[in-house]
Amino acid sequence: MKAVVQHQFGETPCFTTFDDPYPSDGETLVQVRAAVICPADLAIAKGLHPRLPTQLPFICGRDGVGRLADGQRVYFRASRAPYGAMAEYAPAEWVAPLPDDVGWAAAAALVGPALAAWLPLATRADVEPGETVLVLGASGIAGRLAVQAARLQGAGRVIAAGHLPEQLSTLGADALIDLALPPSILQYTFASFAEQGIDVVIDFVWGEALELLLAALVQCDGMPMSMFDRGVRIVTTANRGAGSMMLPPAALRDSRVQLMGCGPANHPPLGYMKTLVDDILACASDSDLGTEFELAQMSAVADVWRRAGEQATRVVLTLD
Repeated sequence: MKAVVQHQFGETPCFTTFDDPYPSDGETLVQVRAAVICPADLAIAKGLHPRLPTQLPFICGRDGVGRLADGQRVYFRASRAPYGAMAEYAPAEWVAPLPDDVGWAAAAALVGPALAAWLPLATRADVEPGETVLVLGASGIAGRLAVQAARLQGAGRVIAAGHLPEQLSTLGADALIDLALPPSILQYTFASFAEQGIDVVIDFVWGEALELLLAALVQCDGMPMSMFDRGVRIVTTANRGAGSMMLPPAALRDSRVQLMGCGPANHPPLGYMKTLVDDILACASDSDLGTEFELAQMSAVADVWRRAGEQATRVVLTLD
């Protein structure tokens, strides 16, 4: 079969021939229609991901869409090396049915970043109906989806903090914070919102913005008593390249802040992950949940691979 194959770490993968896959126990063979290039795929290709395939060559990609033998349309994840999603056929670890009104490419582009938004809200912060959620870094793909996800998961108030906040006004946030403000003004702005009540913070940026928010939470004496039931739950999903941050002990000792991370090491069991994907696809069918993407032929992967890591929109590779 034809596939996008990585022969050496650090090289651009190529579209070439690879052995057909044979599903192992618990796997399902999928005839692939499209697969998305996500940040993890780019990191793996460079040899920089914490979980690298143990053998070369291998097929790139984990997430895609396709058909089962009975014709059912599905979203799938393929994670057993040397096979992957960017091929004519893939052995899927799990599949989720695609609603009829959700397109192939739209589903491929959406689910990965939507999971990055859903997981910290649903599994780490455990958002309750009516709570106030602040999305720190709402300008990125996952951040924009987190603003929508917070509302869909029952948040009573959603605050979007990002650069170019005027571009976030269409997402339905109740308030916007410009992260380009001077540090002293940004900290004052965070403190003003903290006085009104913040229950959950979903952080995609780490660094100075989160430092200023923590300082504002520590200095704020006017937080509503209702916030002290569970404190302020801060969940960071910032990646390994986000740099470092100063964290004085007072940020945790002198506040009701709970600081948590969300990543592969604390993801929920497979069955719950599939449930979240079903929820995401149902929301894509019932609402305007979605993300922008660029289409490219899988055979042209060498031309778009580098660009996929330099632009804000996902690149979806198709076999049509």
